[in-house]
Amino acid sequence: MDHHSNGVLSGIDQYFTIVTQHLEKVFISQREMMARVADVWTEAIQQDHLIYVFGSGHSRYIAGELFFRAGGLGAIMLIDDPTAGLAERVEGYAANFMGKYDIQPGDALVIVSQSGINPVPIEVALEGKQMGATVIAVTSLTHSQSTPARHSYGRKLYEVADIVLDTMVPKGDAVVELPESGWRTSPISTIISVAMLNAIVAQTAQNLEKLGITPPVFISANVPEGDAHNQQVVEKYWRRLARFPLRQIQSG
Repeated sequence: MDHHSNGVLSGIDQYFTIVTQHLEKVFISQREMMARVADVWTEAIQQDHLIYVFGSGHSRYIAGELFFRAGGLGAIMLIDDPTAGLAERVEGYAANFMGKYDIQPGDALVIVSQSGINPVPIEVALEGKQMGATVIAVTSLTHSQSTPARHSYGRKLYEVADIVLDTMVPKGDAVVELPESGWRTSPISTIISVAMLNAIVAQTAQNLEKLGITPPVFISANVPEGDAHNQQVVEKYWRRLARFPLRQIQSG
């Protein structure tokens, strides 16, 4: 099929162009903020604290990218929403699972939400702050600031976080406009958020090495030395991650 119909770029061409341009824009705009988050993570790991990550709905896939991942950090703990986001608009729901996590002062808590308007991510942020964590929001200010909050608290995720990483993703997330219907398809919040967070992982690991600390980096379980290496990383954080069957989890 012709990649250029009636002068319109193909969906493939449009999406890759938009993503590439957006990554560059975010790199320029958010580089200093990403470095600031890396400093927070570095200090947490240096002091034997953890980095918690949470995402509701499709944002849970972004949070999951950081947990037990080849090339990821062993000090990262995923906060799991048992409903996979189905209850993200229910006020008071976050208390049902937040109590399961041993969040302490000195920990960092990353919360991912494209819109930042739903109750559960906001309540996770508020509870994390009460527990003493530094709360980091990964959200789109463009989307959040143009959409009403759904929590009776009246504030949005970016308004309760200590640090905000702005993905700069447009309202609605999808970016490729269909010429006939006018609908938009193909969201970019996942790829942009994951790129930002993995850049922070890289910077944190570099920071730790500069401090003379071996970064707790997982390697792929699908290489010969993977299991033995990853087990050593896990053991350091075993006490606080003990609720999870870590010995059965492999880094892909």
